[in-house]
Amino acid sequence: MKLYQMRYLLLLLAAALLTQFLTACERVVDIDLNTTSPRYVIEGYLTNGENPGQVTITRTKNFSDNNVFEGISNAVVTISDNAGTTETLTQQSPGIYTVSSLAGVPGRSYHMVVTIGDETFSAVSTMPTPVPFDSLYVEEVTTFGDGRLVPYALFNDPAEEDNFYRYELYINNQKVNNIFISRDQYNNGRTVRRSLPRFGDDEDDIKPGDNILVEMQSIERPVYDYFYSLNQTIGQNAAAPGNPVTNITGGALGYFSAHTVQRRNVVVE
Repeated sequence: MKLYQMRYLLLLLAAALLTQFLTACERVVDIDLNTTSPRYVIEGYLTNGENPGQVTITRTKNFSDNNVFEGISNAVVTISDNAGTTETLTQQSPGIYTVSSLAGVPGRSYHMVVTIGDETFSAVSTMPTPVPFDSLYVEEVTTFGDGRLVPYALFNDPAEEDNFYRYELYINNQKVNNIFISRDQYNNGRTVRRSLPRFGDDEDDIKPGDNILVEMQSIERPVYDYFYSLNQTIGQNAAAPGNPVTNITGGALGYFSAHTVQRRNVVVE
C-alpha cells in the first residue's frame, strides 16, 4: 500500500511540474506543492481462495507531508453479487475492511460500494473463469554476462476467449513489489511461459534455498488496464504523467477486482 501511495504522490507532483513548464516557459514558476486536494485511494478485491477479500482505504497527501498513509476508519463498505447476497465488510484495522462470508464464484458479478461521509464510490467486477496454473520453476538467465535466477509460470492459455493475468511473487514469504501482468494478445491458445524477474540490487537476487511462491490471478480487462497504466506511468515510457485508469466511480483512485487465484511454490535448488 505504501508503495502505491508514494507512486500516486509522485504522479501528482510530476503532473504539476509538467503543466507549469508547458504554460510558462520564460518566467519564474513558483509551484505550491501543498495545494493538491487529497483523494481517496481504494484497493479492493474478492477471490475464490482461502482469503476471500479485502478493501483498503487511504488518502493521498501533499508532497511535503510525511509518507505515513493513515487508513480511513469511518467508511461503510459493502460487496454484493448478482445472486442476491450482500455483505457489509468488517474493519480489522484502520482502513482495512475484510470479507468474512461472501464466496467468490467464477462468472458472477460483484458490486463494491464504499461510503465515506456524504461521498459514495462504487465499482463492478465479474470474476473470470480460472485458467489452470500448471507449474512453477526457476531457471538461470544470463544478461550482459551476468546470470540471475528467474521464476517462470507455465500454463496453457485457452483459445476461446481473451484472457488477462496478474502474478504476485513472494520470496521467502516477502512480497515483491514489481507489477507482473500479461494478456493473450500474441499467445492466444498457446502454452505460456511467463518470466517473473526480480529487479533490485545484487543482494536481492534469488539464491539456492529460497522459497518461491507465485499467485496467478485471472483478472478482468479493466483491472489489467489499471495495472498496465500504473506500470507505464511510473516507468520511463510515459509521455506525460497522469493518474492510472480506474474502474471505480465517484472520483477515487484505485481499483476493485473479482479474480480467481491459484498458487504454486518451489524451493530453489
